[in-house]
Amino acid sequence: MKKHLIHIFSAALLMMSASCSKDLLDKPPLTDIENDAYWKTAKDLENYTLQFYAKLPAFNTLGNYLGHIGWDGLRGSDVQISASPSTLWNGTNQPVTSGGNWTWTDIRSVNVFFKNYQRCKEPFEKYKHYVGEAHFFKAWFYFEKVKAYGDVPWYTHPLEMDSEDLYKARDSRVLVTDSILWHLDKAIEYLGTIKSITGGNNRISKEAALLFKSRVALYEGSWQKYHAGTAFGTPGATPAKYFRAAVDAAEELMKPVYGLSLYSNGQPESDYCKLFSLTSQSASKEVLLWKAFSANLQMSHSFQIYVSDRTAGISMTMQQVYNYLGKDGNPYNYHTLAQTVKGNDFLSRIGADCDPRLAQTIWVPGATMWDNSFGKGTFTRPFLDKSGETLNNTGFQIRKGNDPKDPQAGSGVSWNTSCETGSIIFRYAEALLNYAEAKAELGEAVDYAKSINLLRLRAGMPAFKAQQDPNSQRFADYGYAISDELFEIRRERTVELGSEGFRFDDMRRWAAHKLVKGKRPLGYPLKAADWGGITIKYQTDAEGFIDPFVKQMPNGYGFNPKRDYLECIPLNEITLNPNLAPNPGW
Repeated sequence: MKKHLIHIFSAALLMMSASCSKDLLDKPPLTDIENDAYWKTAKDLENYTLQFYAKLPAFNTLGNYLGHIGWDGLRGSDVQISASPSTLWNGTNQPVTSGGNWTWTDIRSVNVFFKNYQRCKEPFEKYKHYVGEAHFFKAWFYFEKVKAYGDVPWYTHPLEMDSEDLYKARDSRVLVTDSILWHLDKAIEYLGTIKSITGGNNRISKEAALLFKSRVALYEGSWQKYHAGTAFGTPGATPAKYFRAAVDAAEELMKPVYGLSLYSNGQPESDYCKLFSLTSQSASKEVLLWKAFSANLQMSHSFQIYVSDRTAGISMTMQQVYNYLGKDGNPYNYHTLAQTVKGNDFLSRIGADCDPRLAQTIWVPGATMWDNSFGKGTFTRPFLDKSGETLNNTGFQIRKGNDPKDPQAGSGVSWNTSCETGSIIFRYAEALLNYAEAKAELGEAVDYAKSINLLRLRAGMPAFKAQQDPNSQRFADYGYAISDELFEIRRERTVELGSEGFRFDDMRRWAAHKLVKGKRPLGYPLKAADWGGITIKYQTDAEGFIDPFVKQMPNGYGFNPKRDYLECIPLNEITLNPNLAPNPGW
């Protein structure tokens, strides 16, 4: 039993810089929910909520060595790809018989907490933070369900084998989302601030709940607005209600009382990349929640190896690069440049000419990849001639989060899992972007001085301005018209949050399948002379851009907009519970 409990709780205990105590290891199994020896103390409640921290996205939980930095490539998007086309965006997902994301274990576990926590004998003030954590995690788990399936059953109590609610119909998306927001309001009420809680930004806080509320509300407002009139439209949709909730949560977080700000050393050419390379984020006023790692505690990963000497098979696309403005704040004509400047010269040129966040997100020639006990390595050209986990298939190779001084960076390191770079889960920059987008969606004036311009100031970029980009159809054809202001806000979001796993969800909430349908992701303009006789097997399109999926999907992505925005409820579940209706198109 002791070994079992150490396995469950070690990650969360490290996040709080706490050690496994003897009284925790001697507790009866938490699966015995009616055990009279449990639920008596605040420590019991704390120990129970710790199990949920392991479910948060981090380097060792996302199925990819790049963690959230490669998540969009793993799940699929227009801006980041893996070696094979996304089955979702290519419309090749098949009905599932069982499994998938239709699992309710985590929601049942958090409902066990709500059933039992009032048995605690200590004053509420002593344990209300842990109740706030439970509210947060119930919202977290249900939001994942809504994104995947839309309408889902809402459960307020833990189901048993003979529960009638096992045969419950799906509740409306509105009821579920409003319930999620209610739980987040309770979390905000009960949770302590980062400054007041043990563990600081290693632990769920009021600030983290506010940011998550702004994310959920912005997602739902966007979904209701842009899916209106489709098979995924929401009956009785009120997108403005959710945009308002997103603004209110973000504006609360922006108040001086929380003391949040963007990480900066006054070095716009490096600050953005460095933020994601830090071993500890405990001193960062931008990071609201992060996961710590320790090789000594056998809790580490391989991230720095994969942003120096390998790639995990994930590459950025030309569609992402198009979003970066020139350093003067004006649209940059990448397409025209690529007709005469190619390969390494193209990478060097755009790295020098454009938003400094670009050269901190992808590798450009001459940049130092590692400089440690193994020597010094300099990026010379992308890994187009490699394969497997060292493959780059676009020419745009991911650098974001690289620390050349990290002992795990570079070719001198054999594969291992000893990297201790901290994993960012929530950061303040997202709140500023959520605020700007929701305000613009409401048709209200955005205060750019306290939002997007702060992001641009860190990057050394001019202030925000609404403008038309003559090349927008090459990378931002949403299939519907939006204002120049909203276009630029989405551009800023794509740049600032690039390679952080947001694009997959953004494309779904924006109903943005036109970004990919009938199109293929492209890479940089290939220059054969860069390779000194090495044959690069990738084909190029008529204009010289690498076309990595031309053989795999010659007609472009085959996304089905009448089916693929939501997942298939497993067929076995529908058979077992005839009250479950399948999602559109399945």
